[in-house]
This record gives sequence, structure tokens and C-alpha cells, in this order.
Amino acid sequence: QKQLNEKISRITNQAATAERSAREREDAFKRDQESTKRKDELNNELKKLTELEKDLEKQIQPFKTQLMQKESDRNRMRDANAQEDGMLGNQLKYFERDIDKLNDVNEKIDLYVQSSKEKEYNEVDQKLCLNAEDICSGEEKLNEMKPEMENLKKQVEDGERQKKIIQDNLELFKLENKLNKLQEEIKNLQDELDAMGGNDAREKHQLAVSNIRQHQSKVERYNGRMQGLTEQKRSLRRKLNEPEYKGVDERQRKKMIEHETTGIVVTDLDKYYDALDKALLRYHGMKINDINKIIRELWTLTYKGEDITNIEIQSGQDSGSRANRSYNYRIVMSKGNTQMDMRGRCSAGQRVLASIVIRLALAETFCLNCGVIALDEPTTNLDFENKRGLGIALGQIIASRAAQSNFQLVVITHDEEFVSMMKQELSSQTGFNMPERYYQVSREEGHDGRFYSRINAVDWDDL
Repeated sequence: QKQLNEKISRITNQAATAERSAREREDAFKRDQESTKRKDELNNELKKLTELEKDLEKQIQPFKTQLMQKESDRNRMRDANAQEDGMLGNQLKYFERDIDKLNDVNEKIDLYVQSSKEKEYNEVDQKLCLNAEDICSGEEKLNEMKPEMENLKKQVEDGERQKKIIQDNLELFKLENKLNKLQEEIKNLQDELDAMGGNDAREKHQLAVSNIRQHQSKVERYNGRMQGLTEQKRSLRRKLNEPEYKGVDERQRKKMIEHETTGIVVTDLDKYYDALDKALLRYHGMKINDINKIIRELWTLTYKGEDITNIEIQSGQDSGSRANRSYNYRIVMSKGNTQMDMRGRCSAGQRVLASIVIRLALAETFCLNCGVIALDEPTTNLDFENKRGLGIALGQIIASRAAQSNFQLVVITHDEEFVSMMKQELSSQTGFNMPERYYQVSREEGHDGRFYSRINAVDWDDL
């Protein structure tokens, strides 16, 4: 009884443990289901986000183009404003220099107008006139006195008369000296008057005033243009601070990084494409060589004529881009060292045999995992020797591929002699099991008057 109780208790504990384990597994299963469901939801959400990202990329593309256009316009306007500021600055310097020159001329004119040069000139002119009259009268008196002086010299030689003559001579010398000084002063005044322009000075003054006014109007006009440009510059700066253009330098830097990275990726892809293209060309050449090798073996085995030693496939690559590359394949037959295209130079039987041999070679090369070969009326247009060679070749292929689990040869023919040739060749081979039967398709009329196809399995021994 005690052992039974212990056994019951142990079983009860095991049942409780099993139930607890089952619950834990059920909870774990529910958590896994929830995790799977959550994973599916996250995958769906990820797909939606990916599609949304693509849509945003498409929507942002026009803004990128507009941003680049705005940046180009901004740079162009900056250059134009800088150039125009330089031109206006140079013109302003020229105008200021011209104004300084005009101010100097005005000062000289004002000094001339304010000075009493004209009055002094008139006084000197009057003095000159008086002196000229005095000189003329003195010369007349001197001429009148000369005969008297001669007479007096001859008549009287007293000291007083001599003294008077000396005094008159001294006075004459003084007058001549004064006359020379006045003439020099007149000449200097005339030179100064000529240098100042004389009567043309007023006209020059008026012309200078007119030029000053014109330059002042130009300066005011250019100042207005400068104020407009300054206001435009301020508006552009305010525009650059708007959200549309804010941080444009950083965005342009990121886009440049993306552009450069894309360029590097494209370069790497070109290198990979070139390497892949070369590998494909090398693989193509290797496969063509393998196909031609099998064709050579099968042709030698099947073709019994002596006019064609061998046939092979040759490919010529079209000139063009790598994406549109294509190959021109042609069948070439050879006799000794001479090769020529097979098209138009072979009989119907040779063409059929070559077609079968090439198909068998392609199947041997590329269809290793798909071992089904189907031949429909392969002996059409073949003479007896070539038909026998084809039967031998197919028999050897069957014998060599018999160990392959998925190999199957389907031959559809009306030529029972060809089937007998294949049977003889298979009988001579060892290391594989002969096919048990072949299938014969016939056409029979039914009870309803319609014709039906009938398939009968025939043993090889009945052939």
C-alpha cells in the first residue's frame, strides 16, 4: 500500500510537472505567435515606411532642383551686386575728384571777384595814360630845348644854366625809370589777367556751375540706386534667413557628399561590371570549346563520309555597347586545314546529322541536371552509314549516362531499322541494364468510327 501511495504521489507530481511544462510551452507558443504577429505587423509597417520614403524622395526631387536654381540665382546676384558696387564706387571717386577741382576753380574765381585787381588795373591804366602824356610833352619840350641848349652852350657857359640842364636831365632819367617800371607792371598785370581768363572767366564760371549741378544730380541719382540696391540686399538677406533657405549650405554639403559617394559607387560598379563581363567572355569561350570538343567526338563517331572531317560552332561578337552585346553563331565545316560555312554547302542529311550532333553536345554541356533528351525523326534524310553512326553514338550515350538517375532518352521514329541498330550497339555495351521494352504507337479505328492512337509496350526481344 505504501509503495502504491508513493507511486501515485510520484505520478501525481509528474502529472503536475507535465501540466506545468505544458502550460509553460503553451505560454511560450502564445508568445511566439504574438512575436510572429508583431513581426508581421512591423514588416508591414516597414514596407509602408519604405514606400512612404520613396514617395518623399520623389516629392523632394523638385525641391532639390528649385534649391539648386535658387543657389545659382543667389550667387549670380551676389556677383552682379559686387560688380555694380565696384563700378558705382569708382564713379563716385571720379565725381568727388571732379567736384574738388570745380571747388578749387570756384575759390579762384571768388578770390578774383573779391580782390581789387580790376580797380588797380584801371588806376594803373590811367597813370600810364598820364605818364604817356607827360612823356610826350617832355619829349616835345626836350626837342624845343635842344636848339636853345645848343645856342646856350655856345652862348653861355654859366653854372646856373648848366645846373638847370643837369636837373632837367635828372628829372628826365627819373621819368624814364618810372615809365619802365610802369610798363613792366602793366605787362605783369596783363599776363595775370590773361592767365585768369579775362572776359571768359564769367562764362567759365557759369559752365563750371552748370557742370557742378549736373554732377550733383548724377550723384543724387546714383545715391538713389545705391539705396535701392542696399534695400534689395537686405531683402535677400532676410530671404536667406527664411526656412526655405535656412541651412542651405549644410544641405548642399550633404548632397555633395551623396553625389560623390554615388560617383564612387558607380565607378566600383563599372569595375565589377568589367570584371564580370570578362569572366562571362572567358566562360563563354570555355563552353564553346567544350561544345566543339563533344561535337568533334560525336561527328567522328556518327559521320561516315570523307568530305567533312569535322564541324564546329564559331561565334563572332557584334561591335556595340556592353549592354547590347550579342553574338553571331555559325556552323563551320572543315576538311584538313580548310574551313568554310556549312550553310548552303551541305546536303539535307548532313544538315540533319549536324543538327542532332549539336543538340546532343549542347545537352551534354548544359543539361547536367536535366537529363532528358528527345529526338523526333532523327534519321530523316540520313543514308545508311550515317544512320548507323547515329545509332552507335546514341547507344554509347545511353551506356555512359545510364548511371545518372534522371537520365531519359526519348526517340520518336518510324525507322525500325534504326531502332535495331541502337539495340545492337546497346547489346555490345557492358556495365548497365538493357531497356526492357520500347513503346509502339499505332492508329486504330474505334467502334464509333473515329480513329484513336494506341500505345503498346513491346519487348526488345520481339524487335
